[in-house]
Amino acid sequence: MKQSMKKLIISSFIFFALSTTGCAQTKSPTTTSATPPNQESVDGSSIDQKKARELSDSVAEAIIKDHQNELRQKMGQAFRDYYSEKDTKILLDQVYSMYGKPLAVEFKKDEVGYRIYNTSERQPSRKFWYAVQTTKHEKGTHFFFTEIVPDGDSLMCATFSIVTFSQGIPPDLR
Repeated sequence: MKQSMKKLIISSFIFFALSTTGCAQTKSPTTTSATPPNQESVDGSSIDQKKARELSDSVAEAIIKDHQNELRQKMGQAFRDYYSEKDTKILLDQVYSMYGKPLAVEFKKDEVGYRIYNTSERQPSRKFWYAVQTTKHEKGTHFFFTEIVPDGDSLMCATFSIVTFSQGIPPDLR
């Protein structure tokens, strides 16, 4: 794959559009959405919150400790298929370059929703938000999130990122 295309793919995973409510959609192998009104769907409330939070915290810890192999094992198959070990390192290096290396996180909130796949299939999800301190930024100016989804009888992390809010930090993240 051409280097510029690979950078575009990795950048599209890192960058995403923020809605006015502070919810985000990622451009990655799948898309995330909050449950639209008047539409029946199983949402993330069906996911055990305690187990999902434990997985989310362990993803954050793996990133803080730079345990890339451990992080890859917590990620879903779609992520592992889409990003090779080398691409995962490139992705993390780009995140670190842009935002600094994460040093600590503080849990802020849990959102319930679902992911929509290219096949229009919906999958329940829980998104966990943390204030993040990095080597470049104080805690509370940037935020780290994970999105946890079911994978058979277990859970996996579908995506993660560090973000900032150009139009102000949402009140529920302060």
